[in-house]
Amino acid sequence: MARKKRRRLKKSVKRSCLLIAMLPLLFWGGTKAFRFMKTLLEQKHEKPKVEVAVDQTEMRERIDSIFRQTLRLDTNTISLEVCDVETGAVIYERNAHRWVAPASCMKLLTAVAAMHYLGIDYSYVSQLTCQGSQRGQTFRGRVCLQLADDPLLESLEPFVDALRRHGISRIEGDLQLQLMRVDTLRAHASAAAWDIPYHRLPITLKGQPRIEKDLNYLLASRGITVSRQPVSDEGASQLLYRHETPLTDVLAPMLIRSSNIKADALFGHLWRLPNLLPMTDFSEDWWVEPMLSQISEDHEGFVVNDGSGLSPLNRLSAHFLVELLQYAWQREPMRHVLIDEALATPGHPVRCGSLRGRMSAPIFRNHVFVKTGTLTSQALSSLAGYVLGADGRWRSFAIINENSPVAESHIFQDQLCMELVR
Repeated sequence: MARKKRRRLKKSVKRSCLLIAMLPLLFWGGTKAFRFMKTLLEQKHEKPKVEVAVDQTEMRERIDSIFRQTLRLDTNTISLEVCDVETGAVIYERNAHRWVAPASCMKLLTAVAAMHYLGIDYSYVSQLTCQGSQRGQTFRGRVCLQLADDPLLESLEPFVDALRRHGISRIEGDLQLQLMRVDTLRAHASAAAWDIPYHRLPITLKGQPRIEKDLNYLLASRGITVSRQPVSDEGASQLLYRHETPLTDVLAPMLIRSSNIKADALFGHLWRLPNLLPMTDFSEDWWVEPMLSQISEDHEGFVVNDGSGLSPLNRLSAHFLVELLQYAWQREPMRHVLIDEALATPGHPVRCGSLRGRMSAPIFRNHVFVKTGTLTSQALSSLAGYVLGADGRWRSFAIINENSPVAESHIFQDQLCMELVR
């Protein structure tokens, strides 16, 4: 009996040891099985992903319904085109190829042309250099002030102060003033002269006589005298001061706040750059080649008198504006400048710009990026840009209202954007 009890005890101990040894393996297997069952249950209850189809027919019907509203609009002259930026497909069009004045939507062409010809990273550069020798506070040689037609450079003080910082109080030699623009910036002859007010121009756009007068005043106020004497070209040129204004810093206020001064200044800057564009008269279509041929074949009626859209004789079409927006969208650096920095967007504390008081509903925020345009004397209003729809698709559009009250045209345009967003 005692032997049987001992054998039973040994078997029990062996079974217990085996069970203890297998516990980690059983735990690991159980964990794997639990995770597998949990994944199956999650997949069973997961809602299937449904691709949202873009119902262009429904959108066209919604846009048509806006035209049937009882607003005091001349619907026969409204030019409109809406396009899917990804596919290039035209979603809606009405009188899209009519050549009309685009008002300040002309600034879109100025901006895209500047980015096309100059490059996104371009900067206006103005600098003060000297060539000669300095003894004490007297500099003997040549001092040269080179000024770009920079629409954001408000004063010559930084350049004159640079002379004082270098300990120069007397210049014996030559003080040269080299200007990219020697004339005063003025509105096109077909536009109202007061649209470009002289008192609001930056110093580089006020013309050579005024620039020279300001420079002489600042030199005298800083106690710097100039004794003009013949000088030789001996010695290396030394940079005393350099001022740079990035192109993007000009584009943002030009488009967001619709600055006519900055737009026409940029227009003139493109026209004056050597080896960049042909030196022709403003009345000629100097943008047609090579940029316009890349944008659209539809530019036979194209007229550009200025870069701001102030001239009522300018002629673009809604179709051209949409193709211009498509051109910029397909070039990622241009697209990011327009969407992230330079176009007005509703509800933004800084970038609402000319949209202030419009599209206040939350649905518009971060979904509408546009340029506005108004010619009150012509009863004309325009709007063009990009819209991000609720379906996640981007659309470009352009609309030009003619012969209609501007306030009611704004209502019409805002309703169109509502239909494109929702």
